[in-house]
Amino acid sequence: MRSSLQGLYCFYNGSGDNGDAVTCSEAHGYAMLIAVLHGNHADLDGLLSFFLAFRNSNGLMKWQVRQNSTGTLYVTEDGESCATDGDIDIATALFLADKRWPQGSPMYPAGAYKYEAAALTDALLRYCIHPELNTPLLGDWANCNDSKNKRLYNATRSSDFILSSFLLFHLKHPDASSRARWQQVLEATLQAAISQLNVHSTGLIADFLEYDKRKGWLPAHGKLLESKHDGEMSWNACRTPWRLAHYYAVSGDQRILPLLQAMHRTLTSRNFPAVPAGVRIRDGKPLVNYSGRAFIAPAGYLAYTLGDSASHLAAVRALDDEDAEYFGDSIDLVVAEEAMAASTWLS
Repeated sequence: MRSSLQGLYCFYNGSGDNGDAVTCSEAHGYAMLIAVLHGNHADLDGLLSFFLAFRNSNGLMKWQVRQNSTGTLYVTEDGESCATDGDIDIATALFLADKRWPQGSPMYPAGAYKYEAAALTDALLRYCIHPELNTPLLGDWANCNDSKNKRLYNATRSSDFILSSFLLFHLKHPDASSRARWQQVLEATLQAAISQLNVHSTGLIADFLEYDKRKGWLPAHGKLLESKHDGEMSWNACRTPWRLAHYYAVSGDQRILPLLQAMHRTLTSRNFPAVPAGVRIRDGKPLVNYSGRAFIAPAGYLAYTLGDSASHLAAVRALDDEDAEYFGDSIDLVVAEEAMAASTWLS
């Protein structure tokens, strides 16, 4: 965590691969979840201040913040748009903060956390949810008015299938119409996830899915946005075992259980607990010969949720053998915090 004039932020560029970038909305969402679930009120407030300082004109967090040679934070034109999952996690943290600290704080009065959470979720509904398919868009930049993004408009990213948050928004939003809309989002996204079991029996879900009017949701063909592995389980979909298992843990919704069981069987059938950092969805074979915490921790949590204590313990031990890095470490920590809080998530 680092401090700035605008508040606290999670530094995510320790490797230096992102030039002068210092944080992104994804990192900020993880940090806010960790702060509220760990009960660190001061950090939550500092992170909220930073979020409020770096919202775009749509009310969503600018996806990347940079720092120049004088130490001033700034955002380039490319960083102005949002990334859907970051804002979902930020809104989730704010609803949880309202429950944990209903009295507010010296910085934010009672009701402020819920007010900001509701405003952010409304912005998500307006700019980051497909108006017809009711599934998450890739960001507020993926819209039907841009011919270059037409294919991307009818696509979705499986790491944005944060069903437990959609359920939380449905239950906690103060406005009835918004609650009803989040119920639609939950159901549509749940069905998109479950439908992948009919595409491949492995239960694995690709990084990106594209909607076909005749066939429904299908894995992306070739490079859609990031790489030739967009239609496989790679650095986005590595999170889906955790996100979907967490929904099952907090809701008990039996509809998703067959998908989770198939996913678990595939992930534990080979190379476990060193889940490859890229898996072919049609047969579960590795795309690469190395692993990472971002793949091991979600697979381990899936095992934990399904009561496979031996596989969960093996994953926990395997995490110690992996090098420290922002992405995997953040996911590992959020997974652990959410596991402990699952029983009280919706209370």
